[in-house]
Amino acid sequence: MPIKLISLCLLAACADTSQQSRDFYLQGMPSYQLSAADVFRLNKAYPELKLTRHLRPLFNQTFYSEGEFKHALTQYLPAEQVATIYPSLQDKALLAAESVHISVLADDVLRIRFGQTQAQTNELADFDALMQPSTFHVSEDGVTTAKLKAEVDGRTLCVKVSKSNGDAVNELCPNGDKQISLRTVNHYDYQGLGQEFQQPGVVDGRWNGRVRQSGNQMSGFNGGATGNTQFPILYAASSKQSDFALYLNNIYNTRWDFSQETVTIKPVKGERDLLLMVADEQKTLREQYMSLVGKPLVPPRKMFGLWLSEYGFDNWQEMDDKLATLHTNQFPIDGVVMDLQWFGNVQSHDENSHMGTLRWDEENFPQPKQKIAQLKQQGVSMMLIEESYVSSGREEHQQMEAKGFLAKDPTTGKAINTNPTGGGHWWGKGGMIDWINPDAGQFWHEWKRQPLIDMGIIGHWTDLGEPEMYNSKGVYYQDKSHDDIHNLYNYDWLKSIYLGYQQGHNTQRPFMMSRSGAPGMQKFGAVMWSADIGSNLTSLAVHAGQQTNMMLSGMDYYGSDIGGFHRGGLGVAPDEIPRVLNETYTQWFAYSSMFDVPVRPHTENLCNCKETAPDRVGDLASNRDNIELRYELIPYLYSLAHRAHQYGEAVFSSVAYQFPNDENAAKATAEKMVGESLLSSAVAQLGAKETALYLPKAHWFDYRTGEDLGLSSGERKSFALYQQGQYRLPLLAAEGAIIPFAPKEHGVSSQVPTQLGVKIFGQQDASFTLFEDDGVSQAYLNGEILRTELSVKVQPKQVQLHIRTQGDYTGAPEKRSMRILWALDSKEVQAVQLNGQPLDSWKRVGHWLEIDTPELATAQEYLVTVL
Repeated sequence: MPIKLISLCLLAACADTSQQSRDFYLQGMPSYQLSAADVFRLNKAYPELKLTRHLRPLFNQTFYSEGEFKHALTQYLPAEQVATIYPSLQDKALLAAESVHISVLADDVLRIRFGQTQAQTNELADFDALMQPSTFHVSEDGVTTAKLKAEVDGRTLCVKVSKSNGDAVNELCPNGDKQISLRTVNHYDYQGLGQEFQQPGVVDGRWNGRVRQSGNQMSGFNGGATGNTQFPILYAASSKQSDFALYLNNIYNTRWDFSQETVTIKPVKGERDLLLMVADEQKTLREQYMSLVGKPLVPPRKMFGLWLSEYGFDNWQEMDDKLATLHTNQFPIDGVVMDLQWFGNVQSHDENSHMGTLRWDEENFPQPKQKIAQLKQQGVSMMLIEESYVSSGREEHQQMEAKGFLAKDPTTGKAINTNPTGGGHWWGKGGMIDWINPDAGQFWHEWKRQPLIDMGIIGHWTDLGEPEMYNSKGVYYQDKSHDDIHNLYNYDWLKSIYLGYQQGHNTQRPFMMSRSGAPGMQKFGAVMWSADIGSNLTSLAVHAGQQTNMMLSGMDYYGSDIGGFHRGGLGVAPDEIPRVLNETYTQWFAYSSMFDVPVRPHTENLCNCKETAPDRVGDLASNRDNIELRYELIPYLYSLAHRAHQYGEAVFSSVAYQFPNDENAAKATAEKMVGESLLSSAVAQLGAKETALYLPKAHWFDYRTGEDLGLSSGERKSFALYQQGQYRLPLLAAEGAIIPFAPKEHGVSSQVPTQLGVKIFGQQDASFTLFEDDGVSQAYLNGEILRTELSVKVQPKQVQLHIRTQGDYTGAPEKRSMRILWALDSKEVQAVQLNGQPLDSWKRVGHWLEIDTPELATAQEYLVTVL
């Protein structure tokens, strides 16, 4: 019989539920399962019985008693043949007894573990961050909370979960061979699970019908190489019933198979430990997940602008030339990203390669401290690449090896060569920093990174961190094997940078741009990009789909190498390259200006024969127009960043995320929301002249012009992609949207605008809070934030905008004027008042009511009334 160990607690008898056991445990009996591999091997001993053919119907079925198993065999083989093979077959088919352990973590969160081992912990998810359950009951066959009921089948140990009203959620079962099976009565769309590029040209990132083989690596894809990043958080979404999410508390590579009706989850090793969260909307699940793994820091304000990058600038002169023409062509620019040339480049397979030196090559980049200061005066900041590899002939390798701070050879205890054959790599020859050891991270930061921060560097580009190259025999901190640290390696690297900032008492906020990572990396100030993507629009399409999965995995800021890193990925005849490249770049730059953070063109340019700056490739006018729109929206985006930090809200989401009850929204996989109010779309198709957007049920306006597009009942509408010959993505605003913006007339800049612009769409009660801070330091964490609440009130004969500002920060504006653009085609305007007094500085401009105020003290409240 199964063994049941339960703890009962009824709320009436237990005043403090936090002090009561919230666990259910059931141990099952041994079971039997035939695998194709075992029968194939047995078939060699009895070829005349043709076992593989006869027993195929039984493969992977589970039998919960020996009698049941024998009976099944006799349905496909004569009894005498069963008797002959049974002794050999029994040992192969016998599975150890399973067990199930259910813990109540919250009213809508259960922890379900299969197997005999103790619960494992790691720092990726903080289960204690969840709210305590209000009530629960542990019975003989499962658990009940205020919102959920989990019933355990004593024979199969399957856990059937339903809502308190009886609606089915799912069924989770142990499935032999260390798998978990997931079954649902209803159809769900499956999303999340980090990024993996699979089908060129397919923007739909849902995993339905696919197999997701997760584990940190960079994989060849469609003329380039893109990231496969493990975030084991699965979302199941539906417009017709409650959603759920599963977080697999396991750090090892995992196969998620959605190709059949029953989903299977199989880690290569480790625990079958699941967190089940249930909610009416995906948005609620994501916010709960963010409370578990950590919310993002607010990036430096400059990171929302344009950053110029390539592989790579050979000297200051090359970089300055690119910056000069951007200035001449009136492109705003916030920073430059320096690839590995900054520390002297690398030498293939050479133990004296500069990899790991992290010292400026002052022959090609003289006086770096002065240069960084000069660029800062021009409004241009700098981010530097770094890697985890150290060439063995360098002083850095000797010191790190002596301190035990490199991955070790298990036989000698010395630093192990990252190449198992004893050779080198394209970057040189040497070892790998052991980021798992916190002392190694602290030492490296103080020695190598802090002097760069002191010079004025504001960002760290952590490359190759999957890790891409490694020796599987390496041993790490506390004798961990490579398997045990692989998917945590980049996470611990990022953590070491974050801790370095805190321990070094840096006032500057940390920012890292990483190629790999793990759940919760955003709490260190890290963002991600999709790796060395090929230069083709079919790859951009997949990137756009993976953005949704990455958002659900906790990454609000997900970027790309704009235009593609590998230009060979264009895949066209030489005479077609200029035309195809220009269109590819123009579409990509428009997409990234709308959705990427930072906006960062980047390509391999070792030949110095390629261009990546937006005034040198693609359509210059279109590129400039699209980046100007990004800068216009920075006040809105930066406010969303604060909301992401405080509340775990998404910055860029899918339409279905914001309109969960719209069954057609899930099919709109190319469309994206910016915050809750703006709607745009990814377009990635050569020759595209228009795009059809799905408009959920709402009243929509054109963001740029204020044109009233009317009330949508949930239909598609076509939009031209070219206006006056310039390529631009459609951008719509829902009625009630209040969008702070930076008026172009006062200069295109990422800085807090000297004149505050506000766009308001239609007549609907609404509010939005503008968040501003110094954009550079960590002072916002201590409350140094200026909050301007903008609220609209609609009355029978007037509409009003109430402006109230609270808080402060060093350098905050004491007064400034406002430009209000109100899309009010439906209202005849007779007059405008400011705090009850007539305001004459208003006029109709196209679809806008344009209102300019005098300078207003930020410490006072104001009421703008439109009569």
